[in-house]
Amino acid sequence: MKALQQLCMLALTFALISVAGAQGSTPIPTLVVPTLVPHQAEDDTPASETAASSVADIIASGAFRVGVLYNEPPYSEFTLQGDLRGFDIDLIRLIVDSWGSDVDFLQVTRENAFDRLNRGQVHAIATAFVHYRDLDAQLGFSQTYLVGRQAMMVRAESAYQSLSELGAHPIGYVIGTRSEKALNLWSARLGSTLNLQFFLTLDRAFAALTDGRIEGLVAEEQALLRAASDYADRVRILDEAVLREPRAIAVRRHDIAMRHLLSHSIQSLAKNGSLSNLYREYFPENENAEAAVKYWDGIGESVSPTQYAGALTIPTRYALTEIRQSSLLRAGLADDGAQATSAGRAQLASLNEALLHELGRRWGVAVEIVTGSPEEVVALLAAGEVDIVAGIKPDWRLAASLDFSAPYLLHGDRLMVPAHSRIQGFNDLRGRIIGVILDDEGARDRAQAWADSINASVRFFQTREGGAALHLLEFNNANAIYADSLLLVSHLQASPNALRLTDRWYSQSYYAFGLPYNDRDFRLLVDYTIQELVRDGTLRRLSGALILSDELPDFEITPGAASFAGINLTGF
Repeated sequence: MKALQQLCMLALTFALISVAGAQGSTPIPTLVVPTLVPHQAEDDTPASETAASSVADIIASGAFRVGVLYNEPPYSEFTLQGDLRGFDIDLIRLIVDSWGSDVDFLQVTRENAFDRLNRGQVHAIATAFVHYRDLDAQLGFSQTYLVGRQAMMVRAESAYQSLSELGAHPIGYVIGTRSEKALNLWSARLGSTLNLQFFLTLDRAFAALTDGRIEGLVAEEQALLRAASDYADRVRILDEAVLREPRAIAVRRHDIAMRHLLSHSIQSLAKNGSLSNLYREYFPENENAEAAVKYWDGIGESVSPTQYAGALTIPTRYALTEIRQSSLLRAGLADDGAQATSAGRAQLASLNEALLHELGRRWGVAVEIVTGSPEEVVALLAAGEVDIVAGIKPDWRLAASLDFSAPYLLHGDRLMVPAHSRIQGFNDLRGRIIGVILDDEGARDRAQAWADSINASVRFFQTREGGAALHLLEFNNANAIYADSLLLVSHLQASPNALRLTDRWYSQSYYAFGLPYNDRDFRLLVDYTIQELVRDGTLRRLSGALILSDELPDFEITPGAASFAGINLTGF
């Protein structure tokens, strides 16, 4: 018994003096209940070399095995009471409840998480890794469910308001944390060397800030808030992020079925409001947390592992290899015929074609475009006759046969009103007339559903797209036009001083590129290139009037270098 007590005391002492791993959270003094990490046999066959998805094992066992850190608050922590709690823990529980499965949380460290995942000892990893580009070579990632940030804290009386003002001043960070990586990426973007000072702990760095030895302190925002909890009146955090950090669930690199199952589940939870409740509980200060989730069409009412059962299909050809060999990008361009009668959809078609040529330019290859109906070009993609398809929407009903890139255009239902009107939404349309566009299928039913949700009585007027502004401004046949934003852009462009949109999006949908199923490297190439188009302003320039606000939608930027597979994605 005495020997056992000595062993426990030794384990506790070791846990308290350990320093977090290189990619880990900021090490701040935290009491963590010690747990033993079991030794793994060296001859286990890596699950990454098998043809089965983790989904098959979840179905067979009825349990989802998830690797989590025990010391990553507020995402996951093992409490002194012996409970696992945190945002990611609650998120995983919501996911498995929706599947009707069980969950087994297994402790991982940042040192053994890759190995445990690739050997199939866990099906996925939560909390351990923020999605950076350099991790994509070893892991796959679900849909992003939360975007945190590496933030800059300054003293309350400091005159600094933006990051650019601090570039030459001493900035502190904790060595061996993601803050170090964030500062290196910031320095690379600036093209200059920053005046950096490292510290061993956040407590020491915070003391250096408050006593004036450094002018700024960079760490994950949640860690900064905890460190300053007793000194909130002495410091403040700048609005501009040093780096935004997307959080996602890690899976095996080629396990597209597991990735799709988790992404589909996250979107479903966001759609039904469950995710919003978690945001309010753990991150009440983050008013835009919901913007992290981008919806695909066809979410449906429920999600189940059986929807993604089956063999893990590996491509027989890889698009990036063939594009390099041929110096040719073969592209399909979806044309549903609406471009001929819709000014907004004609602009969308121009954007799609321009984006394909811009991809080719940045990759240094020629572009060959085949035009057809959405069904025709998707079939060409599935048959391997084109490498990419532009002008389609990510759709879960197609997820078994193809993949989708990150989105490049947001559209959805909006209300267009005269600029002088006081109408802000459906509350102001009680007893009034709403115009709907004949070619906008289902618009009247969608508008009626919104009116019914607040018990508002409304009437309807139908118009062609080309006459919508006249009926609103000249003929007074309607008090507002409810339509997909693509059908309104030409009117707003023609009459910017006479027409405006109300603030609310009543629905949101995206356009993306269709990509070959499970061709992971090609998807990363396309995604990173889209992100560089966002970063350097090219997407805004090409999108033109299709962008209906002062800012682009909150498109995700995965942190990392602006190159992939030896290709400079900046185009310069």
